Amino acid sequence: MESLTNGSLEILAIGLDSFTIESIKKSLKENKVKYQISFLQEVAEIESFSKKTAQVVFFHSNRQNQKTIDDIRKINQQLPRSAITLISPRIDHHGTVGAFRAGLFDFLTLPLDTDEMRAVIYRLKLHGAIQSGQWNPERAVLHLFSRPESFSTIQDIASSLNQYLSLFFEVDKEMEFSSNMKVLTSLQKKLKFTERQLKRIKRFLSDETGLIFGLRFVGEKFYFLVKTGEGKLNYLVARNVSHYNIKDILSEYLSNVLKTSLSILSETKKLEEIRMLSLTDEVTGLYNQRKLVEDLEYYISRSQHDNLGFSLLFVDIDFFKNVNDQFGHVVGSQLLIDMSNVLKGQLRSSDLVYRYGGDEFIVLLPRTSIEVTKKIALRISEAVKTSEFQTDRKEKYRLSLSVGIAAYPEDATSAKSIIEFADKMMYMSKKSGRGKVFHVTEVVS
Repeated sequence: MESLTNGSLEILAIGLDSFTIESIKKSLKENKVKYQISFLQEVAEIESFSKKTAQVVFFHSNRQNQKTIDDIRKINQQLPRSAITLISPRIDHHGTVGAFRAGLFDFLTLPLDTDEMRAVIYRLKLHGAIQSGQWNPERAVLHLFSRPESFSTIQDIASSLNQYLSLFFEVDKEMEFSSNMKVLTSLQKKLKFTERQLKRIKRFLSDETGLIFGLRFVGEKFYFLVKTGEGKLNYLVARNVSHYNIKDILSEYLSNVLKTSLSILSETKKLEEIRMLSLTDEVTGLYNQRKLVEDLEYYISRSQHDNLGFSLLFVDIDFFKNVNDQFGHVVGSQLLIDMSNVLKGQLRSSDLVYRYGGDEFIVLLPRTSIEVTKKIALRISEAVKTSEFQTDRKEKYRLSLSVGIAAYPEDATSAKSIIEFADKMMYMSKKSGRGKVFHVTEVVS
């Protein structure tokens, strides 16, 4: 992408409206970047796009869903050296992470902000310098770690670090092993660790902000450890093949950027854990009503985009009040846990189950026809009828379910209305004699 500074930048705009295009042009001119721009209405047209030398792609999408991620992969396949920037009116952090993994370079929200555009153009300049070999350690760090929020695991950060190291080092020897101290101690003689190094390594392993650990320098060779995630370490012996000094490559700047990336990752994980606690039922460990509403809104919006509906099962345990009255709430809570395990055991990996409240559960079946939904509901009902639940008196206790079915968009068109419809179907099941599956006017048995 040398032409970003010396020649004319080749840009491909996909799905952008005229106002957004003019905003991009204005920013490029203000930053003194010469350009040539081509246009496509949809990503599907990229296979017949003649200019395979496009260095930058500005791609518009209303949602960061799976379709958007697939489109980014398709662009990346056709233009593997291009820097893809997604432009969207909304931020979906989960979807954005998936987009970066698919090959996204940068992200902009609508309406375009002048400062954000300036930052993107700056990163494009760095990207171009690295692609053409005109890089230095500081630019490489900026390029590979410019969006720390895109890292969702330590493996992601370690992968970027490995890319960084490969720019300056040639690896002579590489060995992966467990970061367990017993393993390290057994390898002490083989890797020639000193007792002092072992103590420092132990501190390194317990330091959540540490990712790379230098053992020693011998001439141009550098011996070091890199955490790769999931309790694994890489032992590397590498030669410096660049004209930069080791201290410039493994600088304090790189160290601080790595610490920042790891800190953001740690903080994000904590926030996600707190968020999941707020979305989880404390008795059964299943998702709760709040998560149900979130997921329904997501699947409704996705259905409007890909024309694929979903089904809902409203599940109620028959006569469960008798359990609490006869055995107490402790046994009742355990039976709810056991019931949730039975439900999960009958569902597919794509299905979702929630505790709606009391002895009520809801099952969400994505992309499932009403015929398949009835079969799944019957399978769940039969599994519960044939299960034996344990009480505190070591007695075997049997239960049954009343199940109501609702299909989106045939039976309801909003999150609230589809829950209400499925609830009504469940009450119709109870009126028909309990232990049944009910949809509209049909009792399925």
